[in-house]
Amino acid sequence: MSDPLNFQHIYIHWPFCKNRCHYCDFVALAQHESFFESYHQALCKEIELIGKSLNSRQTIKTVFLGGGTPSLYPTYMLEEVFKMLDKHFDLSNIQEVTIEANPADITEEKLSQWKSLGINRLSIGVQILDDQILEKLNRNQTTADVFQAIDISSKFFKNISIDLILGLPGITEKVWHATMQQAVAWPINHISVYFLTVYEKTPLYFKVKKGDLKLSDDDQMVTLYAQTIDFLEKNNLFQYEISNFAKIGCESVHNQAYWNRKPYYGFGLGVSSFDGQKRFTNFNNIESYIRSVVSELSLPVSLTECLTTQQVILETLMLSLRQKKGLDLHTVLYLLSGIQKITFNKNIELLKSESLLQQDDNRIFLSFKGIVLENEVVLKLSEGLF
Repeated sequence: MSDPLNFQHIYIHWPFCKNRCHYCDFVALAQHESFFESYHQALCKEIELIGKSLNSRQTIKTVFLGGGTPSLYPTYMLEEVFKMLDKHFDLSNIQEVTIEANPADITEEKLSQWKSLGINRLSIGVQILDDQILEKLNRNQTTADVFQAIDISSKFFKNISIDLILGLPGITEKVWHATMQQAVAWPINHISVYFLTVYEKTPLYFKVKKGDLKLSDDDQMVTLYAQTIDFLEKNNLFQYEISNFAKIGCESVHNQAYWNRKPYYGFGLGVSSFDGQKRFTNFNNIESYIRSVVSELSLPVSLTECLTTQQVILETLMLSLRQKKGLDLHTVLYLLSGIQKITFNKNIELLKSESLLQQDDNRIFLSFKGIVLENEVVLKLSEGLF
């Protein structure tokens, strides 16, 4: 990995869940409690292997504990993870340490323990306030769990985010608006609103295919999304990325590192690391992951990808345009030849004429129409470049 001093962000993956949600396509394992201890030891060993390979302790800005369901991570094991991180990295100036949590797992004891470990931000998976729909999607929580979790979490943490999913089958506009009304009444400062994606081979995919569940109409989703943006901004939660809204100063530092293509370490099953030029992906088979780290004492990397200039340009376009601040044209133009620059500028003018892009000096950003059609905009922007 190039220039280790550039790495300032760490992602840690806890892949285990009590139940696997029917829409989930992540590297997540249900009913695998027998692997908790061996996986944890392998994870700590992976951190140690990276740490020992460094010439100096790197200064880390953010740590993100994701999953899976990291709120199931036994606290004594989490303590060992943080001790291992502190041994090999400089955590003295850390800005943000986030843990994802399922509402049903949150207790005052856990909150107190997480806080003592240095965790200062919670990301709570609310999804929707409708017990019937949550049960159909095999989601291990109720609305009562959510209310209790928010109530007790606010006693320990000021930096709380919630996740919501727009487009869940069976959800009416009335239920969505009621969920939004409740969300802005809670003591939170960040909301992520994700469009439902139906991944192949998930239980949700097969239910939709069989006709057991019906998805919402696309036009209805666009209308609800527009209403959501307007409603949240009226309640001081401002959109700074297609799916993310925050009170001023409460934007996710860690996620912005991803969108700005900053180098990061990923530790755990199936995760990736990025050094600015190459992407390293770990084994997604748990036995292969554990064997590689524990038995072979080698990093559990199954794939190394050196990004081409074309991939860098496409990633930069996609990730920058997802953000409200948009794309600084200089970040792409210096990668293009003279002929490519002419083509790129023509593409920009065409997209502006179609009201998909807006421009302010050397920065372009998506209009609302462009946000809805983001993938198409990126393809049109890159048309004729390669």
